[in-house]
Amino acid sequence: MQRRRRTTRLTLRRTTAGAAAAAVTAALALTACGGPAPDEGLERSDAERLVITPADAPASADTVAATEHLGLLALRATDEPDANALVSPASLTFALALLAEGARGETAASLDAALGATGENRTSAYNALQGMLAEHDGDPAVVQDDELPDEPVLHLANQAVLDDGLTVEQPYLDALAASFDAGVQRTDLASGEGKKVLDGWVNEHTGGLIEKSAIEPDPLLRLVLQNAILLAARWETPFLESTTRDEDFTGPDGTAPTEMLHGTESWAYAAHDGWAAVRLPYVDAFHADVLLPPSGTDPAEITPETLDALQEALAAEGPRLVELAMPTLELEPPVLDLAPALEEAGLAGLYDGADLSGISTTEPLEVSQVMQQAYLSLDEDGTVAAAVTEIGMETSGIAPGDGPVRMIVDRPYLLRIAHTETSLPLFLAAVRSPQH
Repeated sequence: MQRRRRTTRLTLRRTTAGAAAAAVTAALALTACGGPAPDEGLERSDAERLVITPADAPASADTVAATEHLGLLALRATDEPDANALVSPASLTFALALLAEGARGETAASLDAALGATGENRTSAYNALQGMLAEHDGDPAVVQDDELPDEPVLHLANQAVLDDGLTVEQPYLDALAASFDAGVQRTDLASGEGKKVLDGWVNEHTGGLIEKSAIEPDPLLRLVLQNAILLAARWETPFLESTTRDEDFTGPDGTAPTEMLHGTESWAYAAHDGWAAVRLPYVDAFHADVLLPPSGTDPAEITPETLDALQEALAAEGPRLVELAMPTLELEPPVLDLAPALEEAGLAGLYDGADLSGISTTEPLEVSQVMQQAYLSLDEDGTVAAAVTEIGMETSGIAPGDGPVRMIVDRPYLLRIAHTETSLPLFLAAVRSPQH
């Protein structure tokens, strides 16, 4: 069944994104006429891609727990506590893992603590997680299709963009290539050409859902690390379009009619400490947890203990009949500055006096910005979501059961989308005002 376009805005977004992608492709095809080649400035490492299996990465569970914790901190970092919030915990931690490969001393220790594992154990854990997700890789342009793919597509990509004047340690480039399959580009990060490199990569690896990089050119900018995650997945049991109707949803600004999906199916259901939760599986490998707090509780204020208890219960419980009503969604929050979340995670030192000498010994670097952009659409058929996390570094100048249970999602709630086998949280949303 062809997916219904809910809003003119979504149709326009996909149309213009597709046109932009086509324009980029056409521009690259004109390299003979003086345009830049697609791989101009590409810096290659001779290191072969090393794929670590989960059995050889015992710290994977710890890194998943750390990703969950950082995701909750990021969800609370918005400047508008009454607005919808959407983050990708996995995108953030993969970007930080790229940075950690070049960190030394106290900076390395703080990153290890935040990422849940130390040194080679950390590298192996994120390598293994990326390898498991890669089993579902596909063309990110699939999000431009009218229908969701038959099997879920989870696309994850990493890149390092180096300024022309930066001398980088070869072991760092080798680590990015071997453990993270990261491409490396060289460009002038103080110029418009550098901005085009950043923008083009973001647009390509999010299928046009996120069109531009959040990083702006700057004469002091020396290195940008980029991570992109994209998901396109059908529900295992789609909702019927004929049952979608408006119901009241009460958010921070009052009660308003809201388009809601309706379904009664056998799903895993759990309740704990006043919260209710239902797990909605996609056709393979991924699921979405809908977590409804007690009335009057903001969804972003869930404690790690409550979240853990609900996840454990959902994984352990057999399916039961659930009568569910929940909003359709299209979320595209503003660019999120992750500095407050990183400070709360003990990483404030990244911005002042960081030791990143594993990246470069010729020029002291420190983090100047960590930004994330995200997009999510959810309807009767499934979910499309994308996120980009970017870490910009500058020269610092300083040396370095019974009947159906009813669950009516009619107030702010939490949405968590995860990889089922590892429980790695891919997207996390506090939905407070779902009206399109």
